[in-house]
Amino acid sequence: MAKQFRILPVAVLLAFSAFGQAFQVDVEVPTDKYIVPVKALMAEWYPKINTILYGAQFPLPYPTIHILFEPTIFSGTGPDRVVVPAYALDNTIHINEDYLTRIPDDYHAMLIHELTHINQHHKDPGAAKWLIEGIADYIRHKYYERDIVPRLNLDASGNLKGVERDRNKHPFQQDGYRDGYTVTSAFLYWLELAKDKDIVATVNLALHDGNYSDAIFQRRCRAPLDTLWHEFIVQSTPH
Repeated sequence: MAKQFRILPVAVLLAFSAFGQAFQVDVEVPTDKYIVPVKALMAEWYPKINTILYGAQFPLPYPTIHILFEPTIFSGTGPDRVVVPAYALDNTIHINEDYLTRIPDDYHAMLIHELTHINQHHKDPGAAKWLIEGIADYIRHKYYERDIVPRLNLDASGNLKGVERDRNKHPFQQDGYRDGYTVTSAFLYWLELAKDKDIVATVNLALHDGNYSDAIFQRRCRAPLDTLWHEFIVQSTPH
């Protein structure tokens, strides 16, 4: 029998920055235990992520955020259709409740990643989806989990190992930065420390405005992406 969901709207009205924006969070949940933590997380982090990405005066993209817990959610179609933990679309975060029963402590950080996508509010990213996912993990790991480091977990041959190795979908030594998620987030953090402290915000704004190109890295970091990636791989590889 399908689970019956109750719609439990949770309104959070907060002044945001100097111009006093307010927003509401609507949560549709299968059990009350998620209401309080989700309410608190959204109330704190929706305006906080917006400020990190754009500055304190940038308006929030939506007056209402919807959080929808569902029995199972999928991404893709046909043979590419797979179960996913969560995804964000416009102002709604869809969460796989079945995933939460298996990894119950992970959903806070997962929500931060998906909430970042709502804050990003990008136009069609085209081939730059790797950056959108990398920035979302950068926010998650630098500001929420606080475990980001400016290097990758590589073996002596310069290949990914540990939990990250499944991200190795591109020719890694050449353009592994396009793998997204934790790989790209570590690369962006290294660029921020070693090349340009504002690179993440600059790239994110370009994506938001629909005028991103890889040339931003040449202009801001004084080298093309592939060269920067090679330097990053060299300094991440054990010697």
